[in-house]
Amino acid sequence: MKRVASVLLGSLMLLSACTDGEHNKPMSTEVSSLPEPASLGVDEAYSERLINIAYAQLSKSVEAAQALQSSTVALRKNATPERLNEARGHWRASYSAYLSSLAASDIPVREPSEWFAAKLTRRHLAQQLNSWPIEPGYIDYLEGYPFTGIVNDTTLTIDRESLLAQHQFSDATYVSVGYHAIEFILWGEDGQRPASDFDINATKPEEGDTSPVTHQQRRGDYLATLADILIADLQRLQMRWAPSPEARGYYAQLLSTVTPAETLQASLLTVNRIIEQDLLQNYLTDVGSSPFSGGTPVDVEAILRGIRQVLISEDGTSGLQPLLTARKQERDMALLAEVITLTSADTACIAGWQTAVSYPDGQSDCRQQMLELLITLKQINDQLGLKIPASG
Repeated sequence: MKRVASVLLGSLMLLSACTDGEHNKPMSTEVSSLPEPASLGVDEAYSERLINIAYAQLSKSVEAAQALQSSTVALRKNATPERLNEARGHWRASYSAYLSSLAASDIPVREPSEWFAAKLTRRHLAQQLNSWPIEPGYIDYLEGYPFTGIVNDTTLTIDRESLLAQHQFSDATYVSVGYHAIEFILWGEDGQRPASDFDINATKPEEGDTSPVTHQQRRGDYLATLADILIADLQRLQMRWAPSPEARGYYAQLLSTVTPAETLQASLLTVNRIIEQDLLQNYLTDVGSSPFSGGTPVDVEAILRGIRQVLISEDGTSGLQPLLTARKQERDMALLAEVITLTSADTACIAGWQTAVSYPDGQSDCRQQMLELLITLKQINDQLGLKIPASG
């Protein structure tokens, strides 16, 4: 019995030690469980470059979200088509910058247990920022359903706490906050929402009107509250990547303790996941990511630009270029050239989609391009001896 107790105690101590060890690693289990990469000669500044990319893109996103907030105030004061379009433009700029940040900011670093309890991890924030597809009738009126949605349910208070409580309350598509809730509020079901939907001085619908647009004040309040929540969530992410030595963010601190080779391995893992799970399985499907604004091609372009920024530096001194060039192997140079080509602005996913004969044609060509990029990156992983598993 004593021997059993001793063995059990020893096992528990070993388990505790393993758990503590995992907890103290800067990268999540997704990365730390991979074989340690060999010395690859990755440039020493690569980790710092990744930190700067994440922070810069998130800063752009915050700035555009703050401009959206200001334009929302102006729209509520004077609901004109010009002011509505201005708000739409700021939404687009903020969302594009957020998407461009993902290849750098989504690198799987470890998160404190307190953030899980408080629902403040990157995953929790992403669910508030970028959940889709959405059920638009959960938010506001639809054709034939003029009184549906949070906007028209006067029993619900329009404030931060109430909207967060309603978010994905009973279904993942019941989205009440984030970029796509704002998108629907700004564009409406058919992409043609009129500015009068925000005009608090609009004529009240006559009795018997079967399709009245009401609650302009609540719609404006909802939009303003959504902008406030968006800014708060983006700023949390932004400050976690702050590169300043005097006020270095949590994610930036962790990444600073990782070797450049480990950072590159984590970056390639992240890029693979974005292509496989996000682009191919979600953005490049018939549902699309931004259907109300018709902006799915712009979303894909923003993500691809972020991927290029992580993999390829414009001056050739960081990312894959110096690493593959230094190896002086013909195969490596061919793969590098392929990555540069597949992430350039004149490809099917960017310029090609904008000039495609039809939306489905552009989408199909872009999917093919992403498959080719995925295959090329897998070949680079093999060339470098990196054991990066498929994401899905």
